[in-house]
Amino acid sequence: MGQRVLERSPAARRVFEEASEAVGMNLTKLCLEGPPERLTATENAQPAIVTCSVACLAMLEEQGLQPAAVAGHSVGEFSALVAARVLTLSAAVRAVRKRGELMASVTAPGGMLAVMGLDEARVRELCQTASQGGILAVALHNSPGQFVLSGEHAALERFKQLALSSGARECVLLQVSHAFHSPLMGQILEEWRAVVAGIPLRMPRYPVVLNTTARPVKTLVCIRRSMVDQLICPVLWMQCVQALVGMGVTRVLEVGDSKVVSSLARRTEPSLQTATVDAFL
Repeated sequence: MGQRVLERSPAARRVFEEASEAVGMNLTKLCLEGPPERLTATENAQPAIVTCSVACLAMLEEQGLQPAAVAGHSVGEFSALVAARVLTLSAAVRAVRKRGELMASVTAPGGMLAVMGLDEARVRELCQTASQGGILAVALHNSPGQFVLSGEHAALERFKQLALSSGARECVLLQVSHAFHSPLMGQILEEWRAVVAGIPLRMPRYPVVLNTTARPVKTLVCIRRSMVDQLICPVLWMQCVQALVGMGVTRVLEVGDSKVVSSLARRTEPSLQTATVDAFL
């Protein structure tokens, strides 16, 4: 993760150095050498993802690029808040490190399931049927034909069978440790709320569209509320993309070590021009 940008950009290397110092962990070594099981542990993955994204941002800023607006998917929202100058890099990586530690501490068993090929109304209907009094929620609204469910294992299995019999193209269990973005994260909600209350924030330099509302942020109170709510509420990525288009955005650049989010944006709004940082390396 991040190898090419680290090789090519002094600014990116400085980002990794600052983030490593902030969390007391060599993120450069972790991202380049792993091992994979350590890198993918959520308490490590979250600061690594944010650091890699901000390193890519630093490289782009070296080349004179500036955003018209920003948004981030799930933990990527913290990277977007750094891009908008709401958070410092150090504050962001410390926050997501703690967020990851808290998430990893959740004892309630659960998982996540991606479903492709059903519309939102049908997914919601099947979710309600499959829950049967248990915990099951639509956690990620990725694109018009792709949603992710989060909840108890038995409810996910019931949903999978219902979805496939209802014409879903594919259902895939995600390799995650917990039921993120669901009420099962409620166990750590108050502790995370206390952490968020202590994070220093500034008003954004650029518009930020938030995952929990799919609207441009108006106040710092809204940002703090979204940071907390995102733990148990769905990521409205599809709606965020639609909001950006409504604001006049015509081009989306994915800032990070992935091509997934820009692909989801293009599926949501085919008129968008999309690119990744590979074009600038």
